[in-house]
Amino acid sequence: MYKPPVNRMDTHQAYAAAHPERFAATDSCVQCGLCLPHCPTYLQTRQEGDSPRGRVSLIQALARGDLPADARLTEHLESCLVCRACEDMCPSRVPYASLLDAARAELLDRGARPPVRPLESWLLRQFTHSRRFRYLMRVCLRAWRHGGPWRLSRFTGIDRLMGAGRLHSLLPPMQKTTLVETDNPPNQDPDQSENAGEVQLFTGCASEVFDQETLISARQVLTRLGYRVHIPVAQTCCGALHLHAGDEAGAQTLARENQAAFRTDLPILSTASGCGATLKDSTAWCGEDSREMANATEDICAFLQRADWSRASLLPTTLRVAVHTPCSLKRVMHSDDAVTQTLARLPGIELLEVAHNGRCCGAAGRYMIDHPEMADALVADKVADLAKMAPDILVSSNVGCALHIRAALQRAGLSIEVVHPVNLIARRLAPLAASRPVA
Repeated sequence: MYKPPVNRMDTHQAYAAAHPERFAATDSCVQCGLCLPHCPTYLQTRQEGDSPRGRVSLIQALARGDLPADARLTEHLESCLVCRACEDMCPSRVPYASLLDAARAELLDRGARPPVRPLESWLLRQFTHSRRFRYLMRVCLRAWRHGGPWRLSRFTGIDRLMGAGRLHSLLPPMQKTTLVETDNPPNQDPDQSENAGEVQLFTGCASEVFDQETLISARQVLTRLGYRVHIPVAQTCCGALHLHAGDEAGAQTLARENQAAFRTDLPILSTASGCGATLKDSTAWCGEDSREMANATEDICAFLQRADWSRASLLPTTLRVAVHTPCSLKRVMHSDDAVTQTLARLPGIELLEVAHNGRCCGAAGRYMIDHPEMADALVADKVADLAKMAPDILVSSNVGCALHIRAALQRAGLSIEVVHPVNLIARRLAPLAASRPVA
C-alpha cells in the first residue's frame, strides 16, 4: 500500500485569496462522492484529502481563509494527477482541473511551494524555448544512456546520491537522429504531384528530446498520404510544465507565442496527447483569445482516422498490439477511439485493450519524477496485465506515459516494445515502388 511522504514544510497563516472569483466553482460541488471510486490517488490511500471531493473542500477552505497553506494541505493538492476522471463522473460538472490550477498558483504566490532555483529556472526556459538546447540535451542524454558515464556512476554509487537512477530508468532507447526540420519546403515527396491538403505539426519540447522518432514518423506518414506538413520554427512549449508548477503567467506567455506561430485555418496536429490536451484546453487558463488555436488542435490519430489513405500502400504483418489510452487523450482530446480505428486499417494487426485503461498510469507530466512511489503503485496493475497479455507491442499516444510504462516494464523484466501509434503505421508503409492502395 502506498504511504504518502512526510512534508516538513513550515505552516503558513490562513487568509482569504486575493481573487476569490477564481474559486467560486467550488460551490458547485455537492459532495456526492461519485468521483471517489474513479480517483486513482484516493483508491491508493483511502484518505478523503486525496479524493476530488476532499481536495475541492481544501481549495475552498484555502480560498476563504479557513485553512492555512501548510504542509498537509499542500501535499494533498500536490499529489493530484489531474487525470480528470472525476470530471467525467461529476453530475455538477465541477471544473476540477481549473480549480486545481488556480489553487497551485495560489500556493506558489503564498510561498507554500518550494521556490524555483535560479539554475532550474534557467534550464526550464532553455528547454522550452531553445531548439538548439534541446538538440544538445538529446545528444548528452544519448551519450549518458549508452555510454560510460552512466556505468561509472552506477559503479561508484553516485547515481543513488543524485537521484539519477530514477531519471535514467525513464530514458528511452535513443537513436541517433537530428531534430525534425522546421518549415519544410512544399515539394516533400517527388511522387506526389498535388497535395491532399496542408497540416501543421506541433513538435513539443519533450517529444523533440525523448521521442524524436515519432515526429519523424508523423511527417513521413502525413507526407505519404499527400499532405504538406508545416512545422513552424517559432512554436514553443505547450505550457504544461508551467501549469503543473503553478506558473500560469509563464504558460500564458507560451500560449501567446504559439498563437503567433501557428495558423488557425489549418489543423494543428499533436503526437503527444498531453501537449495536445494543454493546447486544446487553453481557453480555461489563457482566455478566449486562444479559442481558435484550441479549435484547430487535434490528435494526429484523430486526423488520420478521417484522412484519405488511397495513396498509401501497407505491408501485411501479423502483430498483437496492446493499446494504452492516456487520460489526456480520453478526457480532453476525446480521441481515444481514433487510435484503435486508425490502427485497424493495418493488415494483420490484432488489437488488445489494456485492462483498467480508463485509470491513470501515474506518469502525469513530471508527476512520475516528483511522486515516484505513487506513480509506480499506479502503473503496477498495467504491468501485471501486460505480463498476462504478452503483446508484441504496446502503443501509447503520450510521450510521458510511454516513458513511464516502458521503464516499469523494464523493471519487471518484460521485453515489450512501447511505441507511438504513428510509429507503427510508418513501419507498415510499403516502399514507394510498391503500390497497393488501402481504403
